[in-house]
Amino acid sequence: MSLNVENCIRCGSLFRKVRQPVCPNCLKKIDEEYEKCYKFMRKKENRNCNVHELSKETGVSLQQITMFILEGRLSIENNPNIEYACKSCGGPTRSGTLCPKCIGNIKKMAGYMQEDKQRNEELAEEERRSRSGFYQVGRDEPRKS
Repeated sequence: MSLNVENCIRCGSLFRKVRQPVCPNCLKKIDEEYEKCYKFMRKKENRNCNVHELSKETGVSLQQITMFILEGRLSIENNPNIEYACKSCGGPTRSGTLCPKCIGNIKKMAGYMQEDKQRNEELAEEERRSRSGFYQVGRDEPRKS
């Protein structure tokens, strides 16, 4: 029987992992941090805050706030100024892990890669056709009368 003992990714202490990669104490702290953010964001006077102000006022790290948003725990729908850092360029985004600019760049690269793949397949097909024409059986043999 495995006890599945691990180190907490947040505080480093040993604990018996059930589901979360954090110990029960850190899980409780994370839930408290969530409550602080949630309550702060619900107040009408705080609806125009940005993520830095939210972090400063609640004492919750930008990384943890971002995790709450990405996990769907914190909705930023009613907070138009809350943006967090894109995982690729660090620029602002309001959904997912990448900003619209990086998503556009990835789509462009994927398009270029698709074009290259298609071009290479066409060249390979042309080469296959040109090779097959040189070695047809009976072509180089003289005709018998």
